[in-house]
Amino acid sequence: MALEFKNVSYIYDGDSNLSVTALDNINLKIEDGVFYGLIGHTGSGKSTLVQHMNGLLKPTSGEVCLDGVSLSDKNTDMRRLRSRVGLVFQYPEHQLFETTVFEDVCFGPKNMKLSADEVKSRASEALLQVGIDESLWEQSPFDLSGGQKRRVAIAGVLAMKPEILILDEPTAGLDPKGRDDILDQIKILHEKENITIVLVSHSMEDVANYVDRIIVMNKGKIEYNDVPSVVFTHIPELEAMGLSAPQVTYILRKLKDMGYPVKADITTIDEAADEIVRILGEK
Repeated sequence: MALEFKNVSYIYDGDSNLSVTALDNINLKIEDGVFYGLIGHTGSGKSTLVQHMNGLLKPTSGEVCLDGVSLSDKNTDMRRLRSRVGLVFQYPEHQLFETTVFEDVCFGPKNMKLSADEVKSRASEALLQVGIDESLWEQSPFDLSGGQKRRVAIAGVLAMKPEILILDEPTAGLDPKGRDDILDQIKILHEKENITIVLVSHSMEDVANYVDRIIVMNKGKIEYNDVPSVVFTHIPELEAMGLSAPQVTYILRKLKDMGYPVKADITTIDEAADEIVRILGEK
């Protein structure tokens, strides 16, 4: 399934003197089965971009197409679209409202007019996918920990079996363990189900550790769209945008400046450890 932006611009308050161009002539293709990271400073256009991916916002000009069909077409089935392109907002646990965890995850499939058996099957599968134990399914979602609530909210989207899953800062407000647990589950989902993932994040470490490609937004434009090892070679440009590289990349660059023959395009701790072991072995 191809999701494509063709010359997309979006202007907030376009009819007033306070108009703001949030997206400026975006051309982008989201490829099947790829894990994308979407980064950019506050106000760069990230959230506006992802809200165009499932039709919550419509372009001021240009078009967003799914399998060649414009999302602005009046005949587009938006309910069907949002089951194929699932969007999980920042702090999604604020959207929990049913009396039990299981009923909350059933809500999306029910709206798809599926049979009762299929709804239950999808909810069960989604809860297991995100690591929610069956002992918690009949509890109130409001009695869960913050990380568990986040998983339940993600399960509610997964139960609709989206082909593209968009996560807007899914680890915001979580402690380090909760953050790692959520991202590890998302990675497993991506690998097992071949779901296309778009992860919006402010953490360069998280992006470097998990994604296949990074899209960098700046002032409503896409500055870079490449693999992490290439994107994070542009450190001065990223810093000028209010961004950075992973800390381990700075460390390896410092070692290289000190005369150690290390690779400078390393972006993860595991890669850095292997590189340092290699150098020590050579010595």
